[in-house]
Amino acid sequence: MGDAALVAALRCEDEGALREFFVRFRPGLLLAARRFRVDPGDRDALVDDCLADVAVHLMVSAAPQPRSLPAYLARSLRNRVLNERRARTRAERRLGQGLAEPTDGALAACCSEHAVRSSTGSPEASSLSPALQRLAGALEAPLTEEDRVLVVWMSHLVPHAEIAAWLGITPKAAAKRIERLRERLQRAALVHVEAARGDERDELLIFLGRAALAPGPAARFAAARGAVVPEEASA
Repeated sequence: MGDAALVAALRCEDEGALREFFVRFRPGLLLAARRFRVDPGDRDALVDDCLADVAVHLMVSAAPQPRSLPAYLARSLRNRVLNERRARTRAERRLGQGLAEPTDGALAACCSEHAVRSSTGSPEASSLSPALQRLAGALEAPLTEEDRVLVVWMSHLVPHAEIAAWLGITPKAAAKRIERLRERLQRAALVHVEAARGDERDELLIFLGRAALAPGPAARFAAARGAVVPEEASA
């Protein structure tokens, strides 16, 4: 089956054609992703997203099919990579400018402000208390570069649709990625709080009370807030 016949079969919603589309073009796109210097851990997901989006476009579009599918796919993948890099550059620029903390997204804002303070090298640049600085440092330390970018966008309430466009993914995929990161931050914050004592623990519990927690972290937060720390009970 040639490329033209493959596209015609896709437009007839032939599941076998969709499988053939992935089998035929995935190896070449993985090599292209390597040439574009995409991180090895991100290549599979990036290529699969690109193939899925192009397949859907080919199925629903009434426009003439591309003259060369391999070249079209390579351009699509390259555009995704460039869009993601431009998005990261914009996020880093906003981060370096030290924009003001919003009223929502408490954990993301806390982590974002700590990153601003760290990047400027000026402790005075942060309005966080020592307890919140330690919390922010604990949240920020395990984040990947992409996580850090998402934290900045979350802290500045960038709409999910705009984040999806910057990352070159669907809004649904962006929403899932953001929700997973938000829950990871919440769980990490609760682990940190459970190890805290005295006034610092009280301050952190008050701070976390501002956050809209996922069900799992919310139950853990309620338990932490109601727990009696042994050294406090004996005081």
